Amino acid sequence: MILEVQHETRLEYSEPVAEWLTELRMEPLSDDRQSCHSFHVVVSQTASMFRYLDGFGNRVHHFNLLAPNQLVRLLAASVVETNPRVTDLTACEATFPISLDSAGCEVLDFLSFRGPVHETPLLQPILNELRPHHAERIGAWIHRVGDFLRDRFEYGRFVTDATSPIDDILEKGKGVCQDFAHLMIAIMRAFGVPARYVSGYVHRPNKESQSHAWCEIWLPQLGWIAFDPTHSCLVNDRYVKVATGRDFTDVTPNKGVFRGTGDETIAVRVATRELDRVPPNSWFERLPPLDVPLTSVARGGNQGDLEQLWQQQQQQQQQQQ
Repeated sequence: MILEVQHETRLEYSEPVAEWLTELRMEPLSDDRQSCHSFHVVVSQTASMFRYLDGFGNRVHHFNLLAPNQLVRLLAASVVETNPRVTDLTACEATFPISLDSAGCEVLDFLSFRGPVHETPLLQPILNELRPHHAERIGAWIHRVGDFLRDRFEYGRFVTDATSPIDDILEKGKGVCQDFAHLMIAIMRAFGVPARYVSGYVHRPNKESQSHAWCEIWLPQLGWIAFDPTHSCLVNDRYVKVATGRDFTDVTPNKGVFRGTGDETIAVRVATRELDRVPPNSWFERLPPLDVPLTSVARGGNQGDLEQLWQQQQQQQQQQQ
């Protein structure tokens, strides 16, 4: 599937801003499941854009604006061709206890608890229910974990935020896709299965597009497999992967600060559409106008941390399929 993704962010300030600095993780990755053919970022003011790869291989753009206007508009647009592997987890022969003999050092980094995915007594009852049997097939167990999370926890907006640890979804019994991903990662790591966090988008034909989060789980012989715990399913060609990390804090799509005394208001919108073929390099000059409304997602003080944007955007837009 060939998808065009547009992600617009507008930041307005009640008073002029002295300086504005941000970094973006919004350029989709290219791997064995998808290819990012084109990516463009447009900023409403002239800016020198710098680009680098972080320690997880994510593509990061960063720039600053000196004395920007009271409105900053960012538009990130990409063309991505998705072709995920067809994986039958029930046919995976790997069993518990999992063998990590074939795992590289980069895989072992996704075994440790840290940040929002931390050890907590609230997790223990779930671990007791989901504890794998000796020689149980890991692939089938992953589906069992996904079904458990989907049935036990409710999708609920505005009950958690970008800084929420897994304690919040465990206490409240509900959360958004970020919380489901963090919780599944915690369960995987508790039983020695490497798991990492993924940020991206989901294309929904004839429905509002979404920013989304899921996880990838490492299995012997199969490598990384992508699983969406919010819907308890393997990821298909409607998913666009943007960044991976140990948890949300590694993949924050927008993160920055500004200097000034005014208040900040953030509004966002995401649109995706399916294309018949990969367009020419000039496709960006003929982007269709975004026909979805802007959604106000945040108001802040004079030091805006944009990592709140991603979570609040998900809470505004995400709906269960």
